[in-house]
Order: sequence, then structure tokens, then C-alpha cells
Amino acid sequence: MEALVLGGSRFIGLHLVRLLSEQGHDVTVLNRGQTPVEFPDGVETLTADRTNPDQVKAVLEGTSYDVAFDISGYTPESLAPVVDVLEASVGRFVFCSTTSVYAPSDTAPIVEESSLFRGPNASQYARDKILCEDLLMDALKDRGFPVTILRPPYVYGPDNYLHQREFSYFARLSQGHRIIVPGNGLNMVHAVHVDDLANAFAAAPHIETTMGQAYTICGPDAITLDGWISAIGSAMNVEPKIVHTPTSRYLALPSEAQTFPYVWDDNLIYTNEKARQTIDWSPNYHMSDGLKMTYQWWTSQPMSSEKWDFSAEDEALRALEKNRG
Repeated sequence: MEALVLGGSRFIGLHLVRLLSEQGHDVTVLNRGQTPVEFPDGVETLTADRTNPDQVKAVLEGTSYDVAFDISGYTPESLAPVVDVLEASVGRFVFCSTTSVYAPSDTAPIVEESSLFRGPNASQYARDKILCEDLLMDALKDRGFPVTILRPPYVYGPDNYLHQREFSYFARLSQGHRIIVPGNGLNMVHAVHVDDLANAFAAAPHIETTMGQAYTICGPDAITLDGWISAIGSAMNVEPKIVHTPTSRYLALPSEAQTFPYVWDDNLIYTNEKARQTIDWSPNYHMSDGLKMTYQWWTSQPMSSEKWDFSAEDEALRALEKNRG
């Protein structure tokens, strides 16, 4: 299989490139060429900035691929030139969207047919991803563009460039810091391990019925915010010390102390039933196992021995305790 990965130099894209290469596919990566990365042997590279449509069209003109995986399409402006140039020369186009496109729901789990979050309270990220999905589905309807959409929630695992997520909490607990959790810690979050997501990407284009469909790609279990911190501690054999504070009070803290990655009052619970039934895929990692594997990887990295600065949070904790007193 001739595969093109748009945005294959970091995290999700990099894990997908490695997997496709291991499976024996011919892989080409298109990116800006700004991130130093060692790709597997045989991987070809194309350099283009997706904010420059002419540049993208110039490097892709005359190419053809069995599958294109778009990991770096965040806005319709960056997506449209790719669709235009690949329209007649790609067998399947698999787009990485997000569960952030779903509107808040009174019922759980949220399913693929649930309403999308088109209201003014949606984040810019979610609005742009919805517009990308709209563009792709219009291209399918009007011109037969062969698209499949995958919607992952929070993605975790080795090579995560968003260090403020699990990596910073490995560091906090390693350095003996307490953890500020906004709210009562019982709100739920759903996640997916990066390797499970890569497996879903690799499997989806081989099933004819996935064309024109969107799939939520999440792990097997949702977890409370306290449970997430506890699972991190369990992976490290450390007992976390959690300090709860009302969300309103948390949001009043200095911005540098507001580092918790999930600040919301909703329960975000999804289901991967559609993907498991259609794609012949299922996740391998429960959160506890995935975090343990990720922590083992983290301890082998230079960042694990660095001294992280959590002084702003320590000061915020002292202020919170003073106010309680």
C-alpha cells in the first residue's frame, strides 16, 4: 500500500508512520520539515507548509496514494488545498478529527450520531474541526471524495508533545508535589492510547463500508479526574495527595497555576462500539495499563531527570489553604 501521512513527525502521526512501516507499506510523510525526527528506513518525505496552499499543491501535484492519513488538518483553509489536489489520486482519505466536535449531552455515552457542538460556546478548535468535517462530507456528496473520519478524545502515551498532560504529573509526583484538582474530582474523562489510535487509523481504510462514516476511537474505559491522578500514581507506585477546590476558585488562581488539563463540569463518556463492530478494531490499553507503559517510557527520557518548576502551584495551594482557614 502506498500511504501518505500528513503531519507524521510528532506523536500520533509518528506512531502511525512507524506502524505502517512495520506492516510493510510504502510510506511518505508530508510536513514542514521543522521537527527533527528519525523515521524508519524507507520512509520518504515531502516538505510543505499547509498554511501555503500553493506550496502544498506543488509538492502533491502528480502524486497518487492508496491512502492518505491527515493528522495535521486543523482548519478548512489548510484542508481544502489537500482535498483539491488529491481528489482524483487517492483511494481513501482518513481524517483525524476529535470528540471535541460533540455537543454536551444529557445522556451517556455520546455516540457518533449525537449533535455536533456548533454553538458559540464551542472552542475554536472544535469549530474548526467541525468545518473540516463539513468540507470533507460535502466533497464526498458532491464529488465522491473517499473520506473516513476518526474522532479520538484525549490521546496519551509515549512521544506526547503536550508535556503538561501525563508527563508533568509524573514529574509532580516524582518531586513530591500535591495535585490541585478542580471540582470534586468525580467528573469523568475518556482517553485513548496513541498506539490504539494508530491501529484504528491503519485498519479503517481497508473496510469498504467505512467510507463516508465517522468513528469515535476511544479507550475501553472512562475514568474520573481523581481516578486519572490515582492511575498515574499507581503506575509510579506513589500515593498521590489530591487537593480539591471549587472550579470557580480554581479559575480565579493566577494563570500560571491553572495547569490541570481538564477543567469542566461535564462527564465526557464515549463509546467505541461502532468502530469495534465495523473496523474490526478494539483498544488494547485500559487507562491503568497505558499509563504504566507510558511511565516506563518516560523514565527512559532525559525529561524524567529534569527539575520541573511547580512553584506557582505550590503558592496557589498555600493561598487556598489560607482561605479555607
